[in-house]
Amino acid sequence: MKTWAMMYSIIWLVFFEIMLVMFLPVNFTINLAVHSLLGAATLWFSYSIYQRVKQSSCPARIKRITKTTWSLVIFQTALGVILAIGIYLSWGNLFSTILSFLHLGNALAIITQASSSATAFDMWEEKEFLQPVEAVNH
Repeated sequence: MKTWAMMYSIIWLVFFEIMLVMFLPVNFTINLAVHSLLGAATLWFSYSIYQRVKQSSCPARIKRITKTTWSLVIFQTALGVILAIGIYLSWGNLFSTILSFLHLGNALAIITQASSSATAFDMWEEKEFLQPVEAVNH
């Protein structure tokens, strides 16, 4: 799979995870299993993207954004594991609410970072940064 395609795919993968958890609450075990599989895919995608971009000759800013995305996904995984354990062991509603809020907010940050890097990498790969800007006639 092309790097740019992976970069756009991770955006939709995380979006689908958010929608699944928020609007398809079957039961804890099934949600956890599906969400964990999608989370593992997100980990794999973000690591692969980070490695591919790091080895490319693209601008350093894009490399930093993909590294940040990878870091956010690692943090997201840790939050998810702690949240799942807390819910399973009934650590309390306030605990679950705070961690759920952080988990959702971090998922949105992942989408934002991944969108930014995907667009920039796609533009760099298509050499759109190098094309002259045409004057707009009014």
